Amino acid sequence: RFHMHKNGDNEWVPVGIGAKKAGRGSVTTHIKNGGSLLTPKQALSKTFGDQDEEILEKAKKVSIKLSEAIERNFPHTLGELGLDLGIDKDGEVWMFEANAKPGRSIFSHPALRSEGRASLSHILDHCMYLSNFRRGND
Repeated sequence: RFHMHKNGDNEWVPVGIGAKKAGRGSVTTHIKNGGSLLTPKQALSKTFGDQDEEILEKAKKVSIKLSEAIERNFPHTLGELGLDLGIDKDGEVWMFEANAKPGRSIFSHPALRSEGRASLSHILDHCMYLSNFRRGND
């Protein structure tokens, strides 16, 4: 899951990234069905080894392009998206689903709590942008 936000400059940024793993014998990644939440490093290093950072950077770039494309083709103002992406063994990025009102469950992972706080900050920054206000000395 790539939790995307518009920032104070009206640009899409990936704020929180969590990998979900299906539980034993399950095809879904839902935590209540035995799924688990991993950091991107935990998930990508198992498949891509020392190329995990490169693959993650590629996925971040793709997530921004996908968010921009969705926004261009959506008639309402967007400031937050949840992108469910997959990365195949060749490092190609695939989108399964996009949510305009994404859940915040990935931020419950101890390693992603600071990203949860950053998510809230981005919401405020984008609201300030939309209202033509700026935080701080801008």
